[in-house]
Amino acid sequence: MNELDFSRGFLRAGLTLALVVFGLFLAWRFVSGIATAALVLLVSLLLAVALSGPVEALHRRKVPRLVASVSIVLGILAVVVLVVYLFVPVLSNQIWQLIYALPFAFSQVSEWLEQLGSRTGLPVGGGDGPSLSTLASWGRRILGGALGLFGSLTTLAFGLVVATFVPLYLAGNPKPVVSWGVRVLPPASRPRAREVLSKVRRNLLNWLKGRILSMALVGVLWTVALYLIGIPGALFLGVLAGLLEFVPYVGPVVSTIPPVLLALAGDPRDALWVLLSYLVIQQIEGYVLTPLIEGKMSALHPAVVIVAVTLAGAAFGFLGVLLAVPATVVTKVLVEELWFRRLEGDQDEKGDEEEARRKLSNT
Repeated sequence: MNELDFSRGFLRAGLTLALVVFGLFLAWRFVSGIATAALVLLVSLLLAVALSGPVEALHRRKVPRLVASVSIVLGILAVVVLVVYLFVPVLSNQIWQLIYALPFAFSQVSEWLEQLGSRTGLPVGGGDGPSLSTLASWGRRILGGALGLFGSLTTLAFGLVVATFVPLYLAGNPKPVVSWGVRVLPPASRPRAREVLSKVRRNLLNWLKGRILSMALVGVLWTVALYLIGIPGALFLGVLAGLLEFVPYVGPVVSTIPPVLLALAGDPRDALWVLLSYLVIQQIEGYVLTPLIEGKMSALHPAVVIVAVTLAGAAFGFLGVLLAVPATVVTKVLVEELWFRRLEGDQDEKGDEEEARRKLSNT
């Protein structure tokens, strides 16, 4: 009888463990399945906030919101088409120059490091550098890592459609969505919720304006600096630096690697000029542009930015890197408004009570 009870208990425990493991597996599949959709929706919300600024400006001039949002999107598309028509031939030519120059650059840098290692006695690997096929393989891996989150071209196309139309509709008519979201809260908390949402939007807009202006300025400065130094593909590398500027502190460091390698392949002294240009441009961007545009409200500590980008990139890949800093801006506002302000308010109330008690005791 005891052996039968033991067998039943063991079987029951095994079935329970199997059900728990199966449930955890289903939960993991569900979370991993909706990760892409959640990230795409977050990108759409960020684009909606970016679109809401100019839409509000046109709406204040009696332009309907939907007409304003469609007009701005069409204007952006027209500008993109014009830029592509004007600069794609030059950029494609410079891209091919870089494709042919990079293997030679890697080879030269490898030989230079090998010579340095032989002089200093340090173990430095040498070689002939990667071939064109190796660079192409690296490019496919990077592109696969950036787009692998989507799983297939179908989900990628669906994500592009969502990221296009959701910001358009949200910027064109945001009141129903905001009102429905606020109605989840108790009536007494709704005015405060609207105030916090307004502050989140304002800080995101400040950050986005600062990023866009920084991207344009850094792209122009990098192009001019690399052209004067004599680095091949200066225009393409400048455009790349401007795009990578969207991720503060981390993007500029990544954008410096290709011109430094190309400079080392030619004259190592040019690499010093590239690094000096990087330092000057970052000083201009960090001490002049960012405080002037973003202000203190959306300013973030560099260590916080680097940690946020690293963790989000490790967890969610390419989209995580793009969303890390704006998500940190939103988190900063929410913590300050919903936690710090309440704590400070409680302390102020306690201070007022103690001061009132002291006055009563003195009288």
